[in-house]
Amino acid sequence: MNYSLSQVSTVNDSLNLKDLNGVRERLGDRSEQLKQSYMTAKPYPHLVIDDLFEPELLDRLLDEFPKPRNRDWLVWDTEHELKTTSRGIDGLPIFTQLFCLWLNSRDFIGTIESIVGIDNLVGDPAFHGAGLHEMYRHGWLEMHVDYTKHFSLPLMRRINILIYLNRDWDESWGGELVLQDPQNPQNKVSYVPNFNRTIIFPTTSKTFHGVPTPLSCPLDRSRKLLSIYYWTPVPMPLWSKAGTPLLWASEQKQNLRKIFSKT
Repeated sequence: MNYSLSQVSTVNDSLNLKDLNGVRERLGDRSEQLKQSYMTAKPYPHLVIDDLFEPELLDRLLDEFPKPRNRDWLVWDTEHELKTTSRGIDGLPIFTQLFCLWLNSRDFIGTIESIVGIDNLVGDPAFHGAGLHEMYRHGWLEMHVDYTKHFSLPLMRRINILIYLNRDWDESWGGELVLQDPQNPQNKVSYVPNFNRTIIFPTTSKTFHGVPTPLSCPLDRSRKLLSIYYWTPVPMPLWSKAGTPLLWASEQKQNLRKIFSKT
């Protein structure tokens, strides 16, 4: 027997994924207003939406958030960052996987297209780089632009969506997401990673972002989020030459000057 995601519920039926259609409807009803906000935001297009999802849904994700001793995650401890990430949605709780699959559904992606003004967006079936992310005390992420070329599929990364899962987050702990103008580092905005805050922004060679100040949260707290990326297909003959790599600000100043000189 075949099931759709809208027919799958949690074990105790307290949440049903078909209720997420309300999220899509709320976005759709405000799509023109949200598109205007997205397109006119500075230092580059982006959108911040608070309380988009039912709190009970995100609490379910948070309650089932894998503990360090029970997970096989990637640990990124380099001169550019200190964080941990899941391996896509592999090994995540079933409900979390279903939620990610719903975010990759055609209906939801279509709603996002109407806001960001990009047609033909698709989800990544491998969820490469996406999934759950977590930072502990002293965690940070240098200002950077993300890679756009998929590692194994003919896809170009176009949109990032971050959904924060941090209840009772104290602003004094840091952890703000910073979005920065590549040509004027003083032109930037920052957003506290509050619970049920969703941030949407594009992935390009100029959309610098990061968490540049190390966290000072208590040892028993961490900065948690769910990330989803949307892509556009690249014709196979062009794939080998398409896309841009991960670019760290501290190592690529000369390359950046070359990029900006062409604009």
